[in-house]
Amino acid sequence: MITRLTRYALAYPLWFYAAAGLGWSYGLTAVYQAAHRSGRAPTASGLAVTAATIAVTLLLFRAVDDVRDLDYDRVQNPRRPLVTGAVRVRDLLLLFFLGMVVLLLFNAPRGIPAAGYGAVCGYVCLIVFLDWRWKWPSADRLLLQLLVNIPLQTLICGYVYLGATRGYDTLPSGPDVAAALGFVLSLTHLEFARRLVRAPEPHTRTYVHALGVDGTVRATLACAFAAAGLELVATRPWSPGQAAGWLVLIALPVPVIAAVRFHQGAPRWSTGLAVLYLLLSFSSFAAIGLLNTL
Repeated sequence: MITRLTRYALAYPLWFYAAAGLGWSYGLTAVYQAAHRSGRAPTASGLAVTAATIAVTLLLFRAVDDVRDLDYDRVQNPRRPLVTGAVRVRDLLLLFFLGMVVLLLFNAPRGIPAAGYGAVCGYVCLIVFLDWRWKWPSADRLLLQLLVNIPLQTLICGYVYLGATRGYDTLPSGPDVAAALGFVLSLTHLEFARRLVRAPEPHTRTYVHALGVDGTVRATLACAFAAAGLELVATRPWSPGQAAGWLVLIALPVPVIAAVRFHQGAPRWSTGLAVLYLLLSFSSFAAIGLLNTL
């Protein structure tokens, strides 16, 4: 089973999960520090634990999604490990539940941040139970799925926040909330972008079926620009000594370029540019933290 799970993990871009974990931990923490101005810097070990926890958690989410999407993947993604038999359903379910237990124990010594991660685990288990018991929400109803996932991403931002403040002043301020919502919208941009195709097949899961091509393009761009606006509210770069906050705008040209290419006739929105946008956003957040410490 260990061999099967290792092959399963290697079938996915582990670098992306690692980058997401680092960006969520270090990047969002930097924005929280700029927004909160608490003067209490998180420990390096705490940031590393947060980054590793998020990276592994995202892989566990991927395992659950693969189990849920098995019938769909047999048609649309026949090379997925679960479809080819390289890994079994029971392997992935065991990976998910044991993984959650290990991560909870991994975070236990941290106190309040561990409680934040416990909330993440509780919400995920609720989603898994609803899917197992009532098949709700249907995987084909993407907009409903999105609404279910946004609170999960927000809870992860809360977990990062509790680690960033080290348990002090744990009631978030308005800028803290703006930072978290901006981060979630950056992720939502990627979600819309990676499914945006000009002429989708009838059974392909894409937001185009619900919003139309133009509506999905508008939603994709709106998420990117709204995310930047919220991060500006969080960092307040117009304030004295906070000019580094303008760096949150550095990623915005990327979705604009993607939109121009799509408008010129590309069959789908560039997933590569959508990922680049997210990584640049992460990098700009981390740069804000670095410059604010100089």
